[in-house]
Amino acid sequence: MNMINTRSLHPGDIVSFHFPHREGDAPYPRPCLVMETTEDEVVLAYGTTSREKANAGCEIRLNAEFADCGLQRATRFVLARRLRVAMNDPRLAPRVSDGSPVIGRLTSGLHDRLDDLRNLISASWPNTALRQQAERHGIHPRRQPRRDRGRGMGADRL
Repeated sequence: MNMINTRSLHPGDIVSFHFPHREGDAPYPRPCLVMETTEDEVVLAYGTTSREKANAGCEIRLNAEFADCGLQRATRFVLARRLRVAMNDPRLAPRVSDGSPVIGRLTSGLHDRLDDLRNLISASWPNTALRQQAERHGIHPRRQPRRDRGRGMGADRL
């Protein structure tokens, strides 16, 4: 029986999650951003402390405000790299104190950016069912060749 408390997950929450690599399972949990929730599922965006410019334009960067959001270090959430999982997914890493995987939350200004990016992502798909199906399999953008990095993500690649 899973003892993870996910009853109160909301878009803008930051959770601890073993986000898988394209090659397999992740060895440790990392901060991930809750993009969307339903009664049974949650969409998580990959969090990283890397300062690469890959996926620029489809990310939320927490630089000066990282501590206000509950994080230890500056972090960026790459919304182009996301995964839709069940609310009781065992890769969610709960806190011992209360069983919740929530470690922080976006500030209101950053939450507005999340809303804008979610709308951009939704508009780039022919329909919701196709987007949700792709998210269940995990969306892991391919690494761009060095010379193309940092030019941003077109809507056709979200």
